Amino acid sequence: MKTHTDGIWISDKKERATVKELTDYISACGYTPVTQNNDNFGYPTEYSKDKTTLACRLVDLVEDADLVVTDNHPLKPYKGRLLSVLPEFWHQWRFAPVYIDRPCSISYNCFMSRERGDRDRVFDILKQRNIIDKGLVSYLAKGYDTVNSHGTLEQCIIDSNVSLILETYIRDDVVVFSEKIFRALQMPRPWLLYCSPKSIELLRAHGFDVLDDIVDNEYDTVSNHWDRLDIIIDQLETFVNRQYTRRDYERFEQAATTNKQLLDCFARDWPLVLDELMLDIKHPELDWTVT
Repeated sequence: MKTHTDGIWISDKKERATVKELTDYISACGYTPVTQNNDNFGYPTEYSKDKTTLACRLVDLVEDADLVVTDNHPLKPYKGRLLSVLPEFWHQWRFAPVYIDRPCSISYNCFMSRERGDRDRVFDILKQRNIIDKGLVSYLAKGYDTVNSHGTLEQCIIDSNVSLILETYIRDDVVVFSEKIFRALQMPRPWLLYCSPKSIELLRAHGFDVLDDIVDNEYDTVSNHWDRLDIIIDQLETFVNRQYTRRDYERFEQAATTNKQLLDCFARDWPLVLDELMLDIKHPELDWTVT
């Protein structure tokens, strides 16, 4: 499966620009880099100034510090002060999908690439339940790819009854989103999300249409990761032979439109959020909240 090829990867440039802007500002405020990280576009992720430590990481896991600048959503509090960029930072994932709009002809899709334990488990379950060949599945670690020959990722999603999304991080203590969920949110098709517990709750709380009337999202409340995954696969099986009506397709389009409009709102609010974040970085001892 070819990765980093569909339209959503315009976000890479946006993320890099944001990381650079924050890095330059943090340095201008007198913080000294402690760690350099090649996975962070080569920019530092941890800093210190006098006796204050600061961690800054977007899209990937952030370390705890006195000040934590991140898009990570903690399920357990950090010891330090959280300077969150949510939800406005998510605007970077806004893109214009390109596809041929047509009725679904495939049961599901599941895009996996690099080898990982939970992905091994998903692949094995799909085989055990005899549905591996009913979907568009890519997992290069197993030499399995029925996605690349079908078309773009957007077209695979449009042609599928449902998308099975495996996020990068599945944790007990934090929710971290990537392009994976935001691609699906902007496409007019249902999806199932294997991520940290309360991930869908977080999206719903910030205004996203998560298609609660189409998908039973109760699995999001299950804390045990393997139990949650089993329930998700159970849900997946209910979509295998599903036939959609015109009203269903209209509902999917409504959800995608709502989610794209929400991301547009986040984009409009982002400059103000960034300005307030920089004030907090420069003067962490002050409370800028208006009462």
